[in-house]
Amino acid sequence: MLEIIILMFSKRIKIIIVGVLAVILAVVLIFSFGLKRKKPDTGNVVDPNGKTTEEKKVEDIISEDNDILNILADLKRDHPEFSEAQIEFFRETAKHSINSIGPCLGRGDRSECIASVAFIRADSGICGEIQIQEKIIGCMNVIVEKRSEGRISKCQSLDGGNYVNCIGQIFILYNRTEDCVNLNSEKALNTCEEVFLYRKAFVERDLKICSEIIDDKLKNFCLENKMIKDSDGDGLSDGDETLKYKTDPDDSDTDGDGYSDGNEVKNGFNPLGAGKME
Repeated sequence: MLEIIILMFSKRIKIIIVGVLAVILAVVLIFSFGLKRKKPDTGNVVDPNGKTTEEKKVEDIISEDNDILNILADLKRDHPEFSEAQIEFFRETAKHSINSIGPCLGRGDRSECIASVAFIRADSGICGEIQIQEKIIGCMNVIVEKRSEGRISKCQSLDGGNYVNCIGQIFILYNRTEDCVNLNSEKALNTCEEVFLYRKAFVERDLKICSEIIDDKLKNFCLENKMIKDSDGDGLSDGDETLKYKTDPDDSDTDGDGYSDGNEVKNGFNPLGAGKME
């Protein structure tokens, strides 16, 4: 009888051990399958063509902005002194050096290399690496004049503040409305002038200036911008009322004393109660 009990006990242990091993094996298989399905997150994977994701990203940006062949054709036409070898070097630098113009440094044509890379990428920010003020301005002007129309069209796909920032970046080197007249493109000229109208409306907190803007997207954003919009007509923007004075942007006389919030602020009084503002 004792032998039978021992035998039965041994069988149960074997069954338990087999069951545990089966569970472990199943867990390992599921985990392995999950790892295989998980997308790699290396940040710089090499594709079948031997290009890293960063290099591909730059190529995509360039091809989206303009046809690369047209860009190079413009570069050759404007700079007949550039050799084919130089043009090819500039193109390769623009493609592969996403965050650096390092390959241009130490070259005899350093400034020309940086300006060309900036032009191919349509990135006026790169021009600052030239370190010669006159050439920096020339580099930036060329990019804006020749490539602004395509970039403005690309900005049109954005809305609100993103649209304003996008077109604002195109004309970032201009300090006055008068500077816009140097642009050859009528579309670029009009957009540049309207960007300045928006900036003026923002600085002066003047909603009337927004109405002078023709571009519907820019006008609507200007009219709805809380730092410009004056919902209650008291002379204070909704943004200033909410953030600065803590008054009601929908009530022209927050404290109900018979004087508008704007008049009280203008004359140094507290729009939330009696007395002067501290």
